[in-house]
This record gives sequence, C-alpha cells and structure tokens, in this order.
Amino acid sequence: QITNQANAFCNLMQTASVCMCGSDGTFDSMGEGMFVNFDGVPIAMGSHRPDEIITAELRPDLVREARQHWSVENNIYQFGHRGYVAVKGGAQDCPYTYMQDMVEGNYRLPWEDEVIHTDGTSCGFPAPTRQYKGEELPTQVGS
Repeated sequence: QITNQANAFCNLMQTASVCMCGSDGTFDSMGEGMFVNFDGVPIAMGSHRPDEIITAELRPDLVREARQHWSVENNIYQFGHRGYVAVKGGAQDCPYTYMQDMVEGNYRLPWEDEVIHTDGTSCGFPAPTRQYKGEELPTQVGS
C-alpha cells in the first residue's frame, strides 16, 4: 500500500494495483487491489475476499490541474528542477551518482555480489537468454 501511495504522490499520477486474492498455483496472494489518487490518498481499496472486484472514478482533469498548479510539493517536476524556490529555474545538473552510474551502464549496489537470486528461476521462470539492447521498436509490416 505505501509503495502505491508514494508512487502516486511522487509522480503526480493515479495508480491502480490489481491483486488476486488466493493462490495462482505458485504464490498465495493477499488481494488488496487499490486505486490511489495523485495526492497519495487511496480512492478505493480491496479486502481479502476472493474474486472481489473494486472500481473507482478517476479524474484525469484533477491530475492535470495539480501538475500545473502545485508548487512546493515534492513531485516529479521538482525532481528535475531541484531547489527552484531558491534558484531561478532550479538546479539542472545531475548530482546523484546513481543516475550517472545508470546512464554509463555502471550501476551496482554495494551488496550486489551477495545477491543470490538475480533472475526468476527460483520461482520457476526460465533463465533469460537475450541481452538488453535499449528500446525495441515494433517492426512495420510491408516495409
């Protein structure tokens, strides 16, 4: 729940989480699907009942309004314009080493060599064989 709320608020967006209640044959799931508004407040939350369906009214117009008018909340605009209250336009540099590492393809956790499960094989998924090549655009038929 807290992850859904934080993601909605930090990105100024509404989120929907679909969660089955019961077993899929491998995992037991708690259910608790939810819709969260752009301000991090849950709009609708499921319970632990099997086959429960929840619905919510989502208002994209309110999201657009918040994106235009919210000023000092910690949101996605501020992520790219740090300190804009003190510096005109905000700082536009990239001071976070994890970002620089990701861009350069060198991102590693301090405990990375100790991580045991680095793919889905422990849960029955086949080991991946293809390498990441960046965004893959669909091929056009007849071109």
